[in-house]
Amino acid sequence: MGSTPSVLDSEKPTANEKPPADNRMLLSLDYELFFGANPGTVEKCLIEPTDRLVAVLERYGMKLSLFVDAGFLLKLREATAEWPRLQPQWDLVRSQLGSLSREGHDIQLHIHPHWEDSFFDGDGWVVKTERYRLHDFSVQQMRSIVRRYKSILEEVSGRPVFAYRAGGWCIQPFAEIQQALAENDVWLDSTVFDKGVSEDPVRWFDFSRLPAKPLWRFSSDPVFEDVSGCFVEVPISSFPLSPLFYWKMALRKKLSSRQFTPFGDGAAMQANAGYYLSRLTKTVPSPVSIDGIKAEVLGKAYSRHRKNMPSAIFNVMGHPKSLTPYSLTSLNSFLEGHPELSAVTFQDLIYLRPAA
Repeated sequence: MGSTPSVLDSEKPTANEKPPADNRMLLSLDYELFFGANPGTVEKCLIEPTDRLVAVLERYGMKLSLFVDAGFLLKLREATAEWPRLQPQWDLVRSQLGSLSREGHDIQLHIHPHWEDSFFDGDGWVVKTERYRLHDFSVQQMRSIVRRYKSILEEVSGRPVFAYRAGGWCIQPFAEIQQALAENDVWLDSTVFDKGVSEDPVRWFDFSRLPAKPLWRFSSDPVFEDVSGCFVEVPISSFPLSPLFYWKMALRKKLSSRQFTPFGDGAAMQANAGYYLSRLTKTVPSPVSIDGIKAEVLGKAYSRHRKNMPSAIFNVMGHPKSLTPYSLTSLNSFLEGHPELSAVTFQDLIYLRPAA
């Protein structure tokens, strides 16, 4: 992958030219279990919510991009040899992802490398998160992880895998994982979101200085543009959420209405105290998401997106495990109210690949 005049140049307006509006929507969900003491089940965290979501999208001809936690797939398949009762779970996941791929949905690479240390003990998954970041592994281990994880996704989907989203947004320092991705022909990233910052030492990242562009090339850090870089960043859309929003979210969880109860039956990995305190006391940037009640701000987020970055793809994320009935109702209403939006997946963006 080398440098040539980039097709990204076509995204740039000339001087005094207003950027054209881009009516494309990219729905990119992280397909994974929970990572706490109770990771949940394949049926409730993956299969059922994904099927429900796809049923909504089919009404509008929309397609889904799944960043699949490939480390779990490998562990699940390996565990079936010792624990045959896991075979139906592996068959369910393989069948769902294969069917979605054949129907035009997209399967791409999501890495939570703690699965290298986690295992099934006969009663359930023992999830070890001491090595949570890809950076916690040696260079050779990182190369092996990316190669093996990508391979199983291509085997299941039958299509090329070239896009990446870092688990927990832990993509920095990118220079440490750059080689492992490049040599496995993973050249598109969709991890960062504008003004996103985490000071959690386990899940640290700093996206406070993104280029004010719809997408860009980069080399050693996705927050700094390099016009001759070998990687392309397609950022997740961002929207500021106030303390009032998070207090309302906490209240709804406490009331435990079925409308706001996640389909997933596991429990989330706990963040540090500062994570929760910051959200209850100040407005913080958040990726635009259809998880839980975050789906209710889709309309506002899209309006802000069209005002601030009209030439960008509206890139909305989420997790099947965190979807709720309210999520799907809100998404349905949003899509019904915006017939101008058209579906796009990462497979549709393969033309952005930097020339060799």
